[in-house]
Amino acid sequence: MPSGSEKRATGAPARGEYPPFDLLRRTFASLFDRAFAGWPVPFEMSREMTEPRNVAMEEGEKEVVVRAEIPGFEASELEVTLRNNLLTLRAEHREPEGAVERRHARLERTVMLPPGVDPDRVEARHRNGVLQVHDPRTP
Repeated sequence: MPSGSEKRATGAPARGEYPPFDLLRRTFASLFDRAFAGWPVPFEMSREMTEPRNVAMEEGEKEVVVRAEIPGFEASELEVTLRNNLLTLRAEHREPEGAVERRHARLERTVMLPPGVDPDRVEARHRNGVLQVHDPRTP
């Protein structure tokens, strides 16, 4: 019969024994799971972004158009603000309470617009995952 420090013939540790680092990993994993149960893990959340994928700005004579790819968001989840020639695009999606899987995605991007844009006439349109913000120039 093997003693407490001997390994079995299969190479597995004797019952109740783990290598020190394995025991440490298991202990911290268990503590982490109990303390932060239900929290999203960043590397498992493929939808978690910090800014839109592609943002492009086109300057015309009459207007400046900013286009941003933001797939997976509804128009009601978008917020567009313009202050002191800084255009900020925000989007946030949260699954409702009680959903089987809860997803949270948030993004934000700020773009400096050229001078001469009229903040009172800005229009934003969202279609097929692309947000277009039309910023007319002042006459």
